[in-house]
Amino acid sequence: MSECFLINGKIDNAASQGGVASVDYNDTFVFDASGNLKKMSAGSLAAYRLQSGEGEIWVSGKLDVTPFEIELEFRKTGTARKWLENLIVRHVTRQLYLDGSLTVFVRTAEEGTGVLCADIPNTAAPSVSEWRKTYEL
Repeated sequence: MSECFLINGKIDNAASQGGVASVDYNDTFVFDASGNLKKMSAGSLAAYRLQSGEGEIWVSGKLDVTPFEIELEFRKTGTARKWLENLIVRHVTRQLYLDGSLTVFVRTAEEGTGVLCADIPNTAAPSVSEWRKTYEL
């Protein structure tokens, strides 16, 4: 299980930010191992237990990424951190900035993965030009 948080413009682990319960989310989704996307209430998702190959995303604010793109990025990445980074790249490409009020929490259940975002030092989110230089094709 790995999880990652975008809060106050920084990608961080959820535990250091007080966990997912500390934010009021407007959109919550879960992807099951069969590839089905389900929109859920925050209350029901909080009690949902992820199985191997599943993921969840909680959004507070406007994430300018379609549900199809969220699923696409989930399917092609192996960790919560990479999934979140790819979603933020898509968002920033459209919005041209990263609003500090946008909060996104993602969690994935991977087989044989022991890397948690808690093991990665906190870093400020790069500027738009840095995101583009690094990720734009």
